[in-house]
Amino acid sequence: MNAKSQKTSEKSRAMFPVLLGCSFVASFGESMMSIALPEVADTFSLTLSMANWLVTGYLVVAATTVTLAAFLLKRLGLRVVFFIGIGALAIGSGLAMLASDFPTLFACRLIQAVCTGLFFPLVTGTIMATSRKDRLGLHLAMNSGIIAFGLAICPVVSGLLLTYVGWRAMFAVPLALAAVLLPLGFYVLRDAEKGERARIDVLSAALSLVGLGALMYGLSEFTHDVVPSVIALGIAAVAIALFVWRQLASRSPLLNLRPLGHPRFAVGLLMVMVGTMTSFSLSVLLPLYFEGAIGHTAFFAGLLLLGPVLVNAVCSLLGGRLFDRRGVWPMLPMGLGLVLAGLAGVFVSAEHMRVDLVVAASAVSYAGLGFVVTPAKTAALDHLPAELYAHGASINSTFVQIASALGPSLFVGVLSADVLRETAAGLSKAHAYALGFSHTLTIAIGISLVGLIIALFYAHALRKKPGR
Repeated sequence: MNAKSQKTSEKSRAMFPVLLGCSFVASFGESMMSIALPEVADTFSLTLSMANWLVTGYLVVAATTVTLAAFLLKRLGLRVVFFIGIGALAIGSGLAMLASDFPTLFACRLIQAVCTGLFFPLVTGTIMATSRKDRLGLHLAMNSGIIAFGLAICPVVSGLLLTYVGWRAMFAVPLALAAVLLPLGFYVLRDAEKGERARIDVLSAALSLVGLGALMYGLSEFTHDVVPSVIALGIAAVAIALFVWRQLASRSPLLNLRPLGHPRFAVGLLMVMVGTMTSFSLSVLLPLYFEGAIGHTAFFAGLLLLGPVLVNAVCSLLGGRLFDRRGVWPMLPMGLGLVLAGLAGVFVSAEHMRVDLVVAASAVSYAGLGFVVTPAKTAALDHLPAELYAHGASINSTFVQIASALGPSLFVGVLSADVLRETAAGLSKAHAYALGFSHTLTIAIGISLVGLIIALFYAHALRKKPGR
């Protein structure tokens, strides 16, 4: 290794922990309100589906910001984009602690979301650009593992503060994390090259925001009010179609869709979306079940979720190592098989109010997701030519945010409608939550079953050519 390569390698090693810190804070900010939805709904006299916009709205803005990330990185460079992201997190968190009503709190969450939208593609793209080929799967798996760890520890920390201090105190955590990361990023992060002149496509960004926002609203409110939801879904279809057309027609698209022309990338990305939708939906639905149906505090609900999500973090690391050695066959279909078996176990156990079995079965699902999301993501990106890595990472991050929003929007909307309908019919709130939870699980099981069928064909096709 020559002196220049050695120096580059040392810089990459120094940046890696800070990049993982960025992923952790992005995942924490993204999921911190999941545990608080029942409290927020009661505090501001909202339906669950409306309170869920603290999660869904965050994800819509994050997905839109992801589409801007490639432009911003090209124009401003790694350091400036980092400062924008960490600044948005600090400002949004600080203002949220002072929010006096739901609209203000919602606006603060949208500001926070800029951090997640910038950091996920920033970290993935930097890892793809700086990691050795034989270490790529491990490094991406470590990144997925730290994101999973953030998802695991977030419900416990947020639940503890929510239960014993109040919802405002929850925002002190991302504010403190931003204060720690800011000086570290200042001293460690360096731009690989100077920024380039680039122009932003404002219309594409607007179409992305309108399309995704209308889509999530239509899904979340469909079971409450059909006509406005259908109108919203129609607007979403038109806006998204125009967005895609504009990207394909533009010489400098906001989101370069060329990687989707590679079938192995496109199908691998679909597997990532199925896994992400299931994972994020469970992280929202399980606390609602533990708090609404069983009657546990937010803190105890977070503790119950800790074990299964830590299992996911460990299996994500293991999945990355297995991918480096063997590729996706038969790991990917086996992982989705575990997901399906776990969801079925949760469905049966939840009906009998067996919390211990619900936790155990959800751990099985989370374990399976560890063998799905990271390997599918790595396989998808690894089948792209080097010049499309950054675009592929942006598409992956965008679609992950979309999948993260799709599941909770649909499932919480269904659960919320079920709770309102059953309580109006005279059923207790706890039983209404339990029935709504079971209803949403049937949808999740159907989605996972379709994913398993696709995974069998996809992984089998790659069994001799894992792309290594």
